[in-house]
Amino acid sequence: NTMSEISNIANQITKINPEFQNKTNITTNDDSGDFSNAIGKFLKAVNQDQLQAKEAVADIVTGNSENLHEAMAKVEESKLSFELMLEVRNKLIDAYKEIQRM
Repeated sequence: NTMSEISNIANQITKINPEFQNKTNITTNDDSGDFSNAIGKFLKAVNQDQLQAKEAVADIVTGNSENLHEAMAKVEESKLSFELMLEVRNKLIDAYKEIQRM
């Protein structure tokens, strides 16, 4: 049930921004059985989005780029991926608490 809720959240975010498709399907690689590895890859992807957004904003501020639209898109993508990470974390915590109650 919790995994289906996580999947539903990921699908909703993918509908909002199709670029998240590669982040929500991380487990399609050869190492799909390793949950911790999948979570690690997801966290690295979220971190990479944060770094790209930071760099895009820095380029706008320093005058190295005039493409404000692209910078704002990267910031929004970064925000959405971070929100997805928080939702996954919350669902994992809920699942852990549910297992403890058994």
